[in-house]
Amino acid sequence: MKDTISKLVSSFRKDRSETKATVDGNALVIDCSVCELMPEPGSTECMRCMVAKMSAEGGAERIILRTGKDLEISGNSARAIRGIASLKRWSIPLKERERRCTRCESSRTHVMNVVWESFPEQEFYSARSILSRGPESDSCSLCLRMTARALDQLESDLE
Repeated sequence: MKDTISKLVSSFRKDRSETKATVDGNALVIDCSVCELMPEPGSTECMRCMVAKMSAEGGAERIILRTGKDLEISGNSARAIRGIASLKRWSIPLKERERRCTRCESSRTHVMNVVWESFPEQEFYSARSILSRGPESDSCSLCLRMTARALDQLESDLE
């Protein structure tokens, strides 16, 4: 009985643990009620969430962090987040060039995910160390060069 209740509670928490976001007019509304933290737009966690949600949902002029009391981010702050979200969307490809690339640790998706998972303290050094391992085959060398250029461009744009 106790195990059944704990399984039900854990499945309920899993469903609720995903922060949802929708675009409503010119605003991206992020439902922060399921988050364990209080919304603080300048915090690392909130910045990471806002960029991820805007990257997934598309650009908006305003961001609303919805809890019991809504918090709105607009103006230059929202433009900066929209620009960073656009860089994230650009840097991670929608699909890999070849099927074997999805399993490769040096694929562009994997390398860029290393950078974005550490946002706002980007781990460019860690991403470059992945690329420095060298290509697995001759066809990988072109992909590695393109990923290295994209990584350089991303670092430059974020600075």
